[in-house]
Amino acid sequence: MKEFFKGITGINRVWLAVVFSVFLVLPFILSPSWLSITTEILILSVAACGLNLLIGYCGRVNFGPAGLYGVGAYATGLLLEKTGIPFAVAMIGGPVIAGIIALPVGWFCVRRTSHYFALLSLAFGQIIWAAIHSWYSFTGGDDGIAGIRTPDFLMSIPSYYYFTLVIFAICLVVLWMICNSTFGKTLQAIRENPHRVEFIGINVRKYLLIAFIIHGFFLGAAGSLYCGFSHAIFPVYASFLKGNDILIPCILGGIYNFIGPVVGVTVYIFLSKVISAYTMYWLLFLGIVIVLVVLFLRGGIVGFISEKLSPAMQRRGVSGDTRG
Repeated sequence: MKEFFKGITGINRVWLAVVFSVFLVLPFILSPSWLSITTEILILSVAACGLNLLIGYCGRVNFGPAGLYGVGAYATGLLLEKTGIPFAVAMIGGPVIAGIIALPVGWFCVRRTSHYFALLSLAFGQIIWAAIHSWYSFTGGDDGIAGIRTPDFLMSIPSYYYFTLVIFAICLVVLWMICNSTFGKTLQAIRENPHRVEFIGINVRKYLLIAFIIHGFFLGAAGSLYCGFSHAIFPVYASFLKGNDILIPCILGGIYNFIGPVVGVTVYIFLSKVISAYTMYWLLFLGIVIVLVVLFLRGGIVGFISEKLSPAMQRRGVSGDTRG
């Protein structure tokens, strides 16, 4: 934690304090429906930032992130329903089990590069979805499991919002420390030139496998949070469509900026909620927005803003680009 605050400049500390203060007062400003949407944004941001460790820092695209997200959700839900263990233990168990599942999945995936890596990750994601969807005796199959218990103090929307905010902050701090550590810098080097990194004696597959496990842990953490938020688990949590909800925000916000996925998730969910309120063809308009971002904002929303503000940021010694 000390390293986290040391790595943040004075002006960024001010901005961080302002943003966190705004999050603290949101329950007193927003309606319950918008507070629920904000909670969903925080949960999905944890998943997107975890996924971006693999995409933005390793240069490897996981097309099936919802598989590990679903593992986290189902692990937490099944632990609560079938074992009766405390809620806190089940919440920890979700990401841990997702990380364990990510080990064999990653072992196969890191042996391939480029589109082969992406296709393998998609295949494993679909395997996880198929297992959840078909295993009626254990997972409930396509009926899922509803009415999952949570502690009484987390039953209200504001209470669960604050709980999610704390987990969100912890996850982002840990991810920031990982990305700015020697390990994170090595991942960036692998992204830029894996052959040169391997030539100097670094085991590229080992580093990629560790990154895959870490990203699986944070995907599982997001799934666990959503399990407690929705009080239910369904196979759709592990589906390809849910994976799009995690992958697309990374592209929208910018994969080469640490905070990019958070901005991408906010824009993605806000657009989907607002546009869907006016037309049943909201996916068409959302798709047009995504195409425009990909064509004209190659670095994503945050990358574009950083590029425009780069002269001032350089004068202050601030840089958010993972390429730096």
